[in-house]
Amino acid sequence: MSFIVVMAELFPKEGAEDKLIPLAEALVEETLKEEGNIDYKFLKSIKDGNFMFVEQWESVEALSKHMASPHFQLFSKESADLAENMEIKVIGAEEVNLYE
Repeated sequence: MSFIVVMAELFPKEGAEDKLIPLAEALVEETLKEEGNIDYKFLKSIKDGNFMFVEQWESVEALSKHMASPHFQLFSKESADLAENMEIKVIGAEEVNLYE
């Protein structure tokens, strides 16, 4: 099975973490309902305090629909002033079973 992996690292501005977390949680909740979404996680690094979205999508088309969705657009708008930057990596992946 092939799929798309997205790793989006969000660099919050100082003092903005507590405002970003509920926005991200709402985004995750709505995204998990989307057709074509396999998994969507929101994580916080213990090393540097940055946030990471780790996403799995069935296809590029599903990811594109997500990026056009109202909840993604709302998150982008509301988080814009709370983050220094966001680095996004999109990777084509294929499932590997290590135990066969």
